[in-house]
Amino acid sequence: MPENFKKIFCRQTGLADDRFVPFLLRRCLFNRFLILSPLLRVVRPNLLFHERRLLEQVGKACSLKEIQNEVDFYQHKYVVNSILKDALKFRLSGMKLMNLANRAYSRNAKAESRQQARPDEAGV
Repeated sequence: MPENFKKIFCRQTGLADDRFVPFLLRRCLFNRFLILSPLLRVVRPNLLFHERRLLEQVGKACSLKEIQNEVDFYQHKYVVNSILKDALKFRLSGMKLMNLANRAYSRNAKAESRQQARPDEAGV
């Protein structure tokens, strides 16, 4: 069974599993939202609920296609027609998330191919 994105990303970055969502949240939110988020979360404490849920779902994904499907669902369900999230970009960037996922899966594939290319040292 293939590894999920959370395991791959945490292994590559040395991140603890419980820090996965908070770390990606900070990396993938638009800058203007990061600056204003403490104030906005006072007014709307659950403002990042859908973004956190997206990252939890993405963490379980075992392929880039699954991650893209989750991002697409998030954007169509919670971003489109929301002035706050769409026009003002007070949301998570799907492009930033996909770039991180592409990089993680690319590094993972390279590591796996190097590992397979090594001769079996136990049989020597």
